[in-house]
Amino acid sequence: MLKVILANALYFKGTWDPIFEVSNTSDKNFYLLNGEEVKAPFMYQGYGWKLYGSFEGFKVLRLPYQNEQDQRRFSMYIYLPDERDGLKNLLQQLNTNPDEFLKHQLMLKPTTVSYFRIPKFKFSCRFQVSQVMQELGLKEPSIMLCSPHGQEFPASASINHKAVIEVNETGTEAAAVTELDCGCCLDAPPPVPFVADHPFVFMIMEDKSRIPLFVGAVVNPLLG
Repeated sequence: MLKVILANALYFKGTWDPIFEVSNTSDKNFYLLNGEEVKAPFMYQGYGWKLYGSFEGFKVLRLPYQNEQDQRRFSMYIYLPDERDGLKNLLQQLNTNPDEFLKHQLMLKPTTVSYFRIPKFKFSCRFQVSQVMQELGLKEPSIMLCSPHGQEFPASASINHKAVIEVNETGTEAAAVTELDCGCCLDAPPPVPFVADHPFVFMIMEDKSRIPLFVGAVVNPLLG
């Protein structure tokens, strides 16, 4: 019996520039979409320059990672809705026109941020890609696999995707894996505060190529 597993993986580990002081981390309120609130550990940095932008319905803050002698430059962009329950509208905008979100990054300006807080979080997610494809109208994934003996098999088995990310004072560690498992086949503005105390979207981006590596939403930083 032929067993074929086709997989791809993406791994990222970055150190903040600058890192957050652990001694400044403290529990603060994080407001959930249902109106409730939870106490979560928030990282803190004080007065400093950041790339920042305020747009209709949301704000964006860029948090860079250290270069470490690599010509590539990675950053995390936090998209924070103005309203505590504004995540749904923000995600609708992102799904409708994702290119506009990348354009907003180019519109950020050096801004004096009086202070900012973001929660520590760690979570993972797993979903079946083939089911999502079917929901989008693709009834049969158009993938063909070839065995070592030259036989072709339709990729009708389940395709799974899993992502894991952890954000703490030092930096970010993230990984994503997609696998196909076949059983028998194949002018400087005034200082502004930035407090991500309600659900938000984050994006890890390689700034030179403008390629996003990870995109997710934090709805509750305590859910691992």
